[in-house]
Amino acid sequence: MLEQLMREDDLPGPLSLEESMKQLTSEEAFKIGKWMDEAESISKDFECTAALERIAIIRKSLARGMTHRVLCVELRVLRETIDSGLNNQLIYRYPAEKARVFGNWKSDWEKVIVAFPSAKKDILECVDLWAMAHPTASVFHAMRILEHGLRALAKHVGKTFDIQNWQNIIDEIESGIRDRAKKMPRGSDKNEKLKFLSEAAKEFTYFKDGWRNYVSHNRSDYDEHQARSVYEHVRTFMTVLSSQMGEVTTR
Repeated sequence: MLEQLMREDDLPGPLSLEESMKQLTSEEAFKIGKWMDEAESISKDFECTAALERIAIIRKSLARGMTHRVLCVELRVLRETIDSGLNNQLIYRYPAEKARVFGNWKSDWEKVIVAFPSAKKDILECVDLWAMAHPTASVFHAMRILEHGLRALAKHVGKTFDIQNWQNIIDEIESGIRDRAKKMPRGSDKNEKLKFLSEAAKEFTYFKDGWRNYVSHNRSDYDEHQARSVYEHVRTFMTVLSSQMGEVTTR
């Protein structure tokens, strides 16, 4: 790993015995310090305590002055320490297609994140869990994403979504839509608005009956294709909803 931290043009060529006994120049010590910064960052990420302790020793030696020979020994020991620390690490590799989807999650969900910023955490976990082969958990977070939209739709028609179950708040929303229909002046604007609200309410019923009730009450598991279909449907719907409403604060 240390070789990856060092650029090829930075590595010294073979040294004679006399040269190996010379002190590092200030420029060389500076480069080694930069390499130690990288090694320290990686060691922290992987919780390699022994490597961090070794890096601290090397930094002290650099400060006092170090020969090329001592440097070679220290780097060899550090490399072995890091390699040993990585032996029992468990690292997950995203399959290429899933890595591509996960890498684009912010741009794919951009409009939803802008309109519903507090949904961002559930969006990330929804996509990440799908990419890591936990499809049922991904569907669960997709339903949590929808709750941000459900709360916004309720407020839009004068209702409050708090602790009610989905069916109750959907019934309240549909009642609110009917009340608005009686008060709004006739015209194309009224028709379009009511159509949008009514279809949104029906979509929540579809989500509730199709997935939410099952995943929330441990009645069903999902494979990766089903989960991908669910969260893409949720993304499309929430993107449309974002065009006319957004975040509702719960305080």
